[in-house]
Formats: sequence, C-alpha cells, structure tokens
Amino acid sequence: MNIPKLRFKEFTDEWQIKKLDKNTYIKARVGWKNLKASEYVSSGIPMIAGQHIKQGKILWDKVDFITNERYDESPEIQLKNNDIIFSKDGSLGNPAIIKNMPKKATINGTMMLIRLNYINDNVSPNYFYQICNSQYFKKMVSLIKSGGTVPHIFQRDIINFTFPIPKTLEEQEKIANFLSIVDKKVENLKNTITSLENQKKGLLQQIFSQKLRFKDKNGNNYPNWEKKKLEDIAIFLDNKRKPLEQSERIHGKYPYYGASGIIDYVNNYIFDEELILLSEDGANIIDRNYPICYIATGKYWVNNHAHVLKTKSQYLNKFLCEALERLNYNKYNTGTAQPKLNQDVCRKIILSIPCLEEQTKIADFLSAFDRKLDNQKAQLEHWQQIKKGLLQQMFV
Repeated sequence: MNIPKLRFKEFTDEWQIKKLDKNTYIKARVGWKNLKASEYVSSGIPMIAGQHIKQGKILWDKVDFITNERYDESPEIQLKNNDIIFSKDGSLGNPAIIKNMPKKATINGTMMLIRLNYINDNVSPNYFYQICNSQYFKKMVSLIKSGGTVPHIFQRDIINFTFPIPKTLEEQEKIANFLSIVDKKVENLKNTITSLENQKKGLLQQIFSQKLRFKDKNGNNYPNWEKKKLEDIAIFLDNKRKPLEQSERIHGKYPYYGASGIIDYVNNYIFDEELILLSEDGANIIDRNYPICYIATGKYWVNNHAHVLKTKSQYLNKFLCEALERLNYNKYNTGTAQPKLNQDVCRKIILSIPCLEEQTKIADFLSAFDRKLDNQKAQLEHWQQIKKGLLQQMFV
C-alpha cells in the first residue's frame, strides 16, 4: 500500500495491510460459563465490563468482582499487560490497553480480548490500540457487526479485520508514543475541566447559601438578600416565541433555540438582545443532564419549548441565570406524560436576591471563572481535532 500523508521523516518503507488471522490470540468469555450477577462478590478478582472503561482507562474502583474459583476456570481471558480489550456487545468498541494492573483481573461476557505478540505478530500492541481508537476501526466494526437491537462482534469476524501498519516495530512504536502524548494532553485537559467545574459548584454553593459574601468598596457588608418572586424580577416574553416545524425552517445563520439550547440555524430571527431562556418542558427538567437555563445573545429565534425572560433594570442576567440553574424543579413540575414548567408556576418561583451592586460583583466573579473554564474547553476541542486529524493522516 502507499505511505500515509503524515509520517516521521526517518522512515521510508511502504506500509502494508495486515489482517488478524486464526493465529492471533483473540478470546472472549465463552457463554459466561453460567456466571450470574448474583455470584459477584464485594472483593476478589476484578472483572471488567465496557462501563468500567473511560477514555481508554480502566476505572478500577468501579469494576465488579468474582471469586478466585471463577477466575481460575477461564485462564484464556486472564488479563496480561498490553492486552487490548473492547466491548463486543451493545455499544461496540470503547477500547482499553491493559497497563500496570493493580492485581490479576479478567473480563466479563460482553468483552473481547486481543493479545498481540511483538515477535510472532510483528505488531506493537500500543500501535494497535491507537488503531482501535481511530475512525478506521469504527468504520470496520460497523461493516462486520451482527445483530439487530443489540449489535455484536463475533470472534470469527474480528479475525478478518484488516488494518494499515508500518513494516517496522520501531515506526509503529514511534507513532504510538507520539499519539499517546496527545492522548495525555487531552486527558489532562479533561481532568482540569472536571476540577474547574467542581470548583465552580463549590463556589456557587457558598455564594447562594450566602456563606461567601462580597464587600462594598469601603469593605462593608452589602444589605441582606431579599426574597422575590420571579415575576417581580423578570418579564416573560413567551408571547413572542414561535415554533417552526422542520419543514418550515430555511437554513441560515441565526440560532434556533429549544428547551435544550441551539437545535438548528434558520434564516430569520425574533429576538435581538441578551435574554434568559429557561426550559419549559422535557425530561431534562428532572434529569438535569445539561443546563436548564442559559443566556442567549445576538439575533436568534426561540420556539415554544423555552420560556423567554427579560430581567428588570435592577437585576442582572448572569446572576439570575445562575440562580435559576441551581433550583430543583421537581416541585414545580406540572407535566404528566413529560416534565413541564408552565409559566404560571414559574412566575411564583421564590429567589433570594442581593442588591444590584453585589449582583454585579458576583456576576463578574463567575464570568471570570467561566472564561477560564471556556478557555480550557476550547483547548480540549483543539487537541481533540489535532488527534482526529493525525489519525486520519497516519492511518490511510
């Protein structure tokens, strides 16, 4: 085959297409050997499933455990360093390479194990792990998968998996090491983002419980916070919203907002000012998997699944949005088939509000924190795109 678009300059040999074959060590737990969840124990031998893998790392504190007897009866799937494992049932893929096992371990019945030998297979496990993380692998898996509602990969199919590879182990390892550096950068950024998000949660808890208070320019306390109804803080502009069916939307540059944020872009707009949008319906009102309240700026369209709020002169959008985002909306839910926050109920929501000057200090403080968080997220996106581009150019 031809050489890839991106390559280390000291290597000149053409690459080859290699196929896993019947001599490759590929194993899975055979029929679970009647292993039942009721046999799991509180401590023992770690047994890894797909949900115990995150970003290529084994979550050793989340794994299930089985007895030594159950472990010993399946020696073919007793893990070793450099083994590559991934889900063969359900959510296919999600690979991990075994490194520095804290103790002996195995896999459950939804997983597959591939053990490559540097000498016999002439394949670096580290290189093959990067292949398993690529779009190339995902595409190949989509072609060989079987099953309907719950897709599967069978061992007989993975044996025929072909992949591009340099002829020398030296080049394979250099590629793998280089990509692992990028992986580490991505991992560090994700950890930083998680840490910052947790810090913000702690700060918000301190601020809105009023354990953390700001001082005025003379070092004096601001007045006590006052309880206000939402209808006294903001004006509802719901009557200006207009839903558009998919067939009615003409694609354009203006964001089209729904309950969960931007869901499309259209060629016209309703609003041209900074306003607060609060979800009106949907499971997220209870589940809270993503923000329920957000600030829309510029020119945009809003459908009838988000309340539109315009704060009155003595209140700030940033402060009110953070206050609304923190609420537990279970008690305000008026929906039956699906959660709903109707306007009448929203109007009566009680919030504790500081004076405008303290609101401003709080909003400025949180905005500065958000900019730091957004910067880390932008860096993460940048490095993820770098990794994606590298994989596309290296694995032709």
